[in-house]
Amino acid sequence: MINNIPFLTSIVIIGIILFQSILIAPAINKLINIKDASILLRYIWPKFFLIIALLSLIAILTMSLVTNIKHPSIIFLIISFSLMVICFFITPLINKAKDLGDKKLWSTLHLTTIIATLITLILNILNTKYFLN
Repeated sequence: MINNIPFLTSIVIIGIILFQSILIAPAINKLINIKDASILLRYIWPKFFLIIALLSLIAILTMSLVTNIKHPSIIFLIISFSLMVICFFITPLINKAKDLGDKKLWSTLHLTTIIATLITLILNILNTKYFLN
């Protein structure tokens, strides 16, 4: 059972990313006024990045300490963890750029988090393929 933890964490990460990115964020932006949406999204996104980083860390620790699985997929999880930690620390900078009206910086940082999240999604999909084979 414990050998399945990396697989299960990758499945959960995939679900969280898809749920947050496809359903939650667009719904908030569509259904809530801009000011309230901004407050809610500023509350949710750091937690989103932190939860995924924590799940990645759990999978890394499980693979390296408990399961004796030494496979390149652990690199996928290390990259996922690193990207989500970076996104977590970028988030206040995104908020500050938005508050200051620096559209270029905001766009660059926001795009960085989108690309990092997409890479994390892809890496976790690849990780689940490894465990299914």
